[in-house]
Amino acid sequence: MKKSMSKKNRFADQNKEAQPKSKRRLQIGVSLAVIAVALIIIFMPKKNTTETSGPAIAPMFKKEGGCTISNRDNKPIVSLDIEIADDDTRREIGLMGRPVMEERQGMLFLLEQEQIASFWMKNTILPLDMIFINRDGVIVTICRNTTPFSEQSYSATAMTLLVLEVNAGFTDKFGIKEGDRLSWNKL
Repeated sequence: MKKSMSKKNRFADQNKEAQPKSKRRLQIGVSLAVIAVALIIIFMPKKNTTETSGPAIAPMFKKEGGCTISNRDNKPIVSLDIEIADDDTRREIGLMGRPVMEERQGMLFLLEQEQIASFWMKNTILPLDMIFINRDGVIVTICRNTTPFSEQSYSATAMTLLVLEVNAGFTDKFGIKEGDRLSWNKL
């Protein structure tokens, strides 16, 4: 009987030694897994949100000037507050990511030179009316109700120096047509 007990004790002693080794292996394995996940998170390439969904935080409207649209007889039709996109960065971003714009607000794009301008709606949430204006302030083309997030090109039909973007439906509501005139001022 004594022999049998010693075998049990030996088996128990071996089990006690094996347990700490397996616990240590488990702890090491878990630690390595945690480190691996942390490294993946740290070094994973970040998604470029400006290319896919627009600016993370849409800027609020900041009045930088005003403009008036008049008919062919020089009678004012409507006036509005404008932001002015007068450099490459501001022209590139435009109204991207803006969830809302008041009825009598818009963005006036000042192009570097007169050209047959084309714009698109990539990353632009709001449907817009795009008003293309020549160097004399005459509206040459209106693209109405543009499609949000579209990469379709909206182009002027004549040489353009300015482009005014307003909420979709603005030009119809105020009866704005090609041949009407735009005058503007910077604050």
